Amino acid sequence: MQKRLKSYLLFMFGKWEAIENHKPIVDNIKDVIESVVDPKEEFTFITGQHIIIMCLKSRMSFIELQDMLHEFLTPHIDTFFMMPKPRNLAYRLDGNLEGHLFGKKAKKRLKYIHPKVAEELSKHLQSLVELRVRDIKENLSAQKPLKEVLSKLKPMTLDSLLDKIIDEGLESLTKEEKEFLNTYNQ
Repeated sequence: MQKRLKSYLLFMFGKWEAIENHKPIVDNIKDVIESVVDPKEEFTFITGQHIIIMCLKSRMSFIELQDMLHEFLTPHIDTFFMMPKPRNLAYRLDGNLEGHLFGKKAKKRLKYIHPKVAEELSKHLQSLVELRVRDIKENLSAQKPLKEVLSKLKPMTLDSLLDKIIDEGLESLTKEEKEFLNTYNQ
């Protein structure tokens, strides 16, 4: 049975001025995205200073996509956010950008996209991301160690726990991880 086709929004941030001027980064993004997008589908994107916003369709699960992006995107993409594309999405975009990214008819036709629009969008999104990342870091530092929080986000498998025991020792396992291992022991 073939998996259902799902739409995702992907926001990528980096230290480039204009992504088009950085062929190795562009090639890396293209290669990674082409490997996750359904072969019958296209992906659309818009770029600005320090940002790429992409709309893509894939039959891969959210976790599979996330793992692919983490593993294969170049370190020049120092931040990315991916989410399933919601049915209802609030945004404000130039009509041409909206049509290009979401496949909707443009509300008004322009011969070019004004660079100020892309620059303002980039600055606004980057400031939102910086605020959110700072909030997350503050909350994490006030709570549990980051390593413990991240370990709970990964699906627990026998292989991952055995790797952890080899790398960090048996005493590094959490209560939940030990209970998970005990289910295999019976």
